[in-house]
Amino acid sequence: MEYILKLMPVNANRILLVSLCILCLSFCFKTFAKINKSDSSDWGKTYVTEWADNRQSAFSFSFDDGFISQYENVKNILNQNDFPATYFILPPFLTDSLPGIWRYGTWPMFLEMYNENYELASHSLNHPDLTQLPIGDTLTPNTIHHELYHSKKMINERTSSEYCISFAYPFAIHNVLVDSLTSLYYESSREVGDVANQSSLVGMDWFKLKSNQVEFDLPRDSLQDDLDELNTFINWIDNSIQNGTWGIHLAHEVVPYAELNDLLNQGAYHPIANEWLILLCDWLEGESDQNKIWIETIGNVTKYIKERDSYNYYIISKSNFKIEIELTDTLNNAIYNHPLSAFIAVPDEWDFVLVEQGNETEVLESFYTDSMQLVFADVIPDGGLIKLTKYEPNFVTNENNNDPQFFSLSQNYPNPFNFSTSIDLVILKDSFISLRVHDALGNNVATLVNKELPAGNYNFKFKATGLASGIYYYSLNTGRNYLSRKMILLK
Repeated sequence: MEYILKLMPVNANRILLVSLCILCLSFCFKTFAKINKSDSSDWGKTYVTEWADNRQSAFSFSFDDGFISQYENVKNILNQNDFPATYFILPPFLTDSLPGIWRYGTWPMFLEMYNENYELASHSLNHPDLTQLPIGDTLTPNTIHHELYHSKKMINERTSSEYCISFAYPFAIHNVLVDSLTSLYYESSREVGDVANQSSLVGMDWFKLKSNQVEFDLPRDSLQDDLDELNTFINWIDNSIQNGTWGIHLAHEVVPYAELNDLLNQGAYHPIANEWLILLCDWLEGESDQNKIWIETIGNVTKYIKERDSYNYYIISKSNFKIEIELTDTLNNAIYNHPLSAFIAVPDEWDFVLVEQGNETEVLESFYTDSMQLVFADVIPDGGLIKLTKYEPNFVTNENNNDPQFFSLSQNYPNPFNFSTSIDLVILKDSFISLRVHDALGNNVATLVNKELPAGNYNFKFKATGLASGIYYYSLNTGRNYLSRKMILLK
C-alpha cells in the first residue's frame, strides 16, 4: 500500500474524478440491467399456479340425491353468479318426464344442467350402506361392485362427452375396502368432515374428501334463525381461504323459506332456504372478485390438482421470434384434460403474446416481475405443442378507426367510476370474444367474458370489489384484433 501511494499521490481532484467514473459506471450498469431485464435462458420456463387463475384457495358446491329443487332453485341461484356445482345423483331415481319419483327430478333437468357445465356425479344406484354389502361383481345386484359400476355406467351413457369421475358415499359411510373398490371406478370420493382438504392429496386420500354439511338448529321459525349457521359457515370458508385449502359444501334440498317448514315436516334432512343460499353466493362473489377463491366442480378441482402435481414441461425451441413448449403428465388424457394456469417467461420486448395450443388461440398481454417478463396462460397437459410468438396488436382508440363490419368497444360509463361501471360491446359477426380487465402492471383482475358469442349487442358490468383506486385497462381480444381502453377507479 505504501508503494502504491508513492506512485499515485493522493489528490483531491483525482479522488473526485474516480468517484465520478464509478458513479457513471454504476449508472450504466443499472441502465443496462434495466434494458436487459431477463436472461434468454429463462425464456420458456413454466410455473403452474397452485390454484387456477392464481387464486388463493378453492371451493366446490355439491348437492346430493338429484332432487327437483336442485333444478328449480339451485340452478337459478348459482347461475346468477356463474358458479358451477357437482350433483351427486341416484340414476334410477331420475325419470324421463314428470311426474317423477317423490321429490326427485328428471333426466332432462339434470342433463340441461350438465350442458351448462355442472358436473353429474354418482351417489350409487340405490343409496345403500356400502359397508354392509358383499363385494360381489358387476353382474350381481346389491353388491358393492354393482352399485359402483352401474351408477357410473348409467351416467356415462347419458353424458357421452365426459366421464363420470366423482363419487359420494351414501350416508357418508365407508371403510378401507369400500375405498379400495371405489378407486377402481372413480378418481375421487366424498365423505363428511368439518375440515377443508389440502391443496395436494396423494393415494387413497382422494377417497376421503371432506365436505362440510351445514346442520341447522331448531326452531327455524324465520330466516334470522338460520343466520348463525350462515356466519359460521362463512367463517369456515374464510379460514380455508387463509390456509389455501379446498372447501367443499354438502347440501340436499333448497327451497324458498316459505316452503321450508313443510319440507321439514316431510322429514327432509337439513334443507336450505333459497334466501340463505343467495346470501352465501353474494359473499362468495365478493371473495371471488378479489381473486381469493376459485369456485369449481369437484371433478375439475380433482383434475387440476392431479395434473398440477404430475406435470413436466420441455422447451422444444426458443428464440426472439418463437418459443415452443411441450407440457406433459402421466395421467389418462381421456379424463385429465383440464387447463392449468401457468406463468411462462418470454423475451422482454414481447408486450403481447400469441399463445397457441391445439385449436385454442389467445392473445395475452405480458408483464414484468422482479426478474423476468411473463405471460399468464391456460395450457393443457398433453394438449399439443404450446407455441408462443410476439404479437403486434391493432390498437383502436377511436371507434371510427375500427372496422365496422366486425365489432366496436365503447368507453365504459360512468368513467371515472366509484364501484361499478358498464362496458358496451357490439358484435356484427359471430366471434370468440375475450374481454378482460387489467391493472396498470398488466395483471388480470377480472375476466368479463371468454367464449364464443353470437352477433349482437352486449353490456357487461364490472364491479371493482377489493380493488384500489387507480388506472385500469379493459381489453377486447378476438384472436385477430386487440382493442384496449383506459378507465379510472376513484374510491
